[in-house]
Amino acid sequence: MPVWIDGGPRRSRRARVTRAAIVTVVPALAIGGAVLEFQTQQPAQPTLVDESAPGGVAPGGAGGHGRGMSQLGAFQYAKQGWNAQQILNFYYPGTTLGTVHTGLPVTVQLTKQNRVDVVAPAGAVVGGQQVAPGQAVSIDGTTATVRAGCGGPVVATVPAPDGTVSPPTANQGVPVDQVFRFCGSNAGYRGRLAAKEGKVLNYVGIEDYVRSVVPVESSPGWADQGGTAALQAQAIAARSYALVRGAERGEEFDDTQASQVYGGVDREDPRTDAIVASTPGLVMAQNGKVFETEYGASRADDPAG
Repeated sequence: MPVWIDGGPRRSRRARVTRAAIVTVVPALAIGGAVLEFQTQQPAQPTLVDESAPGGVAPGGAGGHGRGMSQLGAFQYAKQGWNAQQILNFYYPGTTLGTVHTGLPVTVQLTKQNRVDVVAPAGAVVGGQQVAPGQAVSIDGTTATVRAGCGGPVVATVPAPDGTVSPPTANQGVPVDQVFRFCGSNAGYRGRLAAKEGKVLNYVGIEDYVRSVVPVESSPGWADQGGTAALQAQAIAARSYALVRGAERGEEFDDTQASQVYGGVDREDPRTDAIVASTPGLVMAQNGKVFETEYGASRADDPAG
């Protein structure tokens, strides 16, 4: 069935604008080879957890806006046997699981970068021209300068009317050693990079985006502590939020808590990589629309509060 994508940020409500995306509602979530039936009733309330106890603080500290899913609460529910669907159903009552096209893009402003100056280990395309593997590209306005590596001699100067450097393939999940890396900081990002209106923008596929959000917004270590279901719930919530915010429209995010914290390839983790891969395209939907899955570190009515 068609499900619409609505606008609205995770941490503050906004006027909604709509755009269509094809979403199929699914009755059960297949994870790790097993089908987990969607639960309409929750198990018994787990033991309350003292949030001030050692190890009881989510990345970025406790607290939050108190809406939607509690990351700490989800972690505690997972450790006491709840699966991802039970967690999501508890925090987003009345929603159902759906699937979306996994190639949808997200536009992220990289707030720690002030210019596009990157090395392309696997090559690139800029201004319609090929850049050889290992060469570097810097963009100034609508002009791209190609060099023989970071700090190397100039190889060519080409027009770049859209200020964008693209990887040689649009595929998601390419090896880490093939992604663009900024000269100087060596920070790596998947997808395309652009210099526009004084900003550095990263155009990245939804699955690659979520792959970087989950280990930063939560903790990969939860997978080793019985918290896999909480990370699965986080992946689905992060994907849903990105679509609600307007991934298909190309609405601009940034890489901070004002949107979702996003760290590029250097913050990815094999444990959360596997978790994101186990939930491909899964979102929460309600009344024919992708649901606005707000979340935060904790809330007063959760088991970590």
